Amino acid sequence: MLSYRAYEKILGIFEKVKVSDEEMADSLNITFFPYSDTSSVQPHTLQFAKKLEHVFTELKVNIVPYEDALEIIPIKKIISRTLKVMANNLLFLLEKIHKKNTSRIYINSKVIQNLAKRKRIKKGISVVALGESITGNLPMDNTASFRDTSVITIVDWPSHITEGSQFEEHFDTSMALFAHHMTNIIIAVSDSKWLLYNFNASHPVYDVNKNLKQNVLHALIPKIAAPIRPVKLSELTILDTHFDPKDSEHGPYIQDLVEGAKSFAQTNLYPTGKKIDDLPFRNDFYRWIGKIHLDERSGMSFGFLAVQMPTAIHVPITLDDAKKKYGNAISEDVDYFFDNDGYLHVIVDCFDEFLCIQVPEVWVLSQRSGSNKTNMNPNTDLVKLGLRNGEMLLETPQGLKLAPDYKTSFDTRVILAHAVGNGLIASLLSYKDQRHKFVKQTKNRGFAIAHWHGYFKPDKIPKGWFLHGVENPQVACSSPQSAIYAIHGKLNEFNKNQEGKTEPIEYQGDIHIEPHHGTNIVYPSLHALVNFLLEDRERTTLGNRYLSQYTVE
Repeated sequence: MLSYRAYEKILGIFEKVKVSDEEMADSLNITFFPYSDTSSVQPHTLQFAKKLEHVFTELKVNIVPYEDALEIIPIKKIISRTLKVMANNLLFLLEKIHKKNTSRIYINSKVIQNLAKRKRIKKGISVVALGESITGNLPMDNTASFRDTSVITIVDWPSHITEGSQFEEHFDTSMALFAHHMTNIIIAVSDSKWLLYNFNASHPVYDVNKNLKQNVLHALIPKIAAPIRPVKLSELTILDTHFDPKDSEHGPYIQDLVEGAKSFAQTNLYPTGKKIDDLPFRNDFYRWIGKIHLDERSGMSFGFLAVQMPTAIHVPITLDDAKKKYGNAISEDVDYFFDNDGYLHVIVDCFDEFLCIQVPEVWVLSQRSGSNKTNMNPNTDLVKLGLRNGEMLLETPQGLKLAPDYKTSFDTRVILAHAVGNGLIASLLSYKDQRHKFVKQTKNRGFAIAHWHGYFKPDKIPKGWFLHGVENPQVACSSPQSAIYAIHGKLNEFNKNQEGKTEPIEYQGDIHIEPHHGTNIVYPSLHALVNFLLEDRERTTLGNRYLSQYTVE
């Protein structure tokens, strides 16, 4: 319905995003970390590593010999890094002397020596490691960039994990393995199957001897190429204005968010989060690296609850009328443009004609990252996110001081993608009928947007909700791909329902499946959604129980 470049403009994504698994594979550079002791690794795990390297080659992944993957770090960078560590240690000591709570970690002399290593794995080259590595010589100790190098560790299958293991057991196991091995991805291997863990808290299991190439392409490659990348505050424009949580504009929506979140505790869809300090890192230095990787977050909680505020929509005009109105601003080569006032417009093919829509400005109330999803504190956990002409915005509540742990959701871009997608669909529906139920809901009441790490039972999806995303590559949460899949799937599924149909299904909202991640749903309110879910406990559940029941077209 729109080009991927148009989606990037709408969402404020500045790089060209690779959206297919084949593109991702072709873009990857991977090296294998050297090891000398394989006595603790089972033969089937060694064999799997060899098969994986062969499959990577078949998929056109660039395999880089380890020595060629290394670069010499400039002395200036070593000095700069050392000075930062020393400054950190000084601040740590001062805060301790003044008995202040600190999130800083004292970095000892051995770690400083390690940081002075000049040979390191180049930025942009991912690393595959095998089994147990020595503390101080993990792949993460040898990378030039903690943020931009993915580490994949292949280990033997955990003895306590079985086919019957529930979500919580997989969740606890994966987080412990991530912390111990300082890795982004864990591949656990037995003689017959392999298990894939990443920060999505999912646990797909595959047969070692069947469809290895396809499973690596569709499941592993996307997790390496589109890793977890939480939005930083520096990527948002923080407004000087502050909103009043108790006024008539915000109060009713905050009430739905706070009270609806409490009701969601009854669904068991939001597991207790993990604090970084509680994970079994080998030492404080690795704990510090973990916090850097998560943009200084103090923990992780899975899923989100958000409320989209009423959105002013713009009735589309025909492309011919747009050309008369905007003239040279419109190019034949692209399906988006900015007018003289800086407003973003897109051109879509819908209802058998080309229409021009001004992209609506959207605002969403959500919870800060790491908060208790079902027992939020509105005084400290409330975040107001906006998207205007491709610019992500943040407005804080009156009286709130930005604290180090005040971060937006990992899924910030997905939340905003759903919100602006709702506005675009309402605009299209208004072209035919400005009294349409979805149009009135968008303008007058807004929506709830919810995400949990589980799936609907396919035969229990509510009527009028359009399903999409089952066929998408299994990217990590917070990746730009996940946001593009959200808005692209929403608009395409809506358009498919309109094409050539005299009486299309009444559009109520959408359900966005993120394979081996979870489900996003748009609903009239959180109260209405939680009541719908509690009417029938079989409608959805945490974990992968219903995912295999979906078919890919």
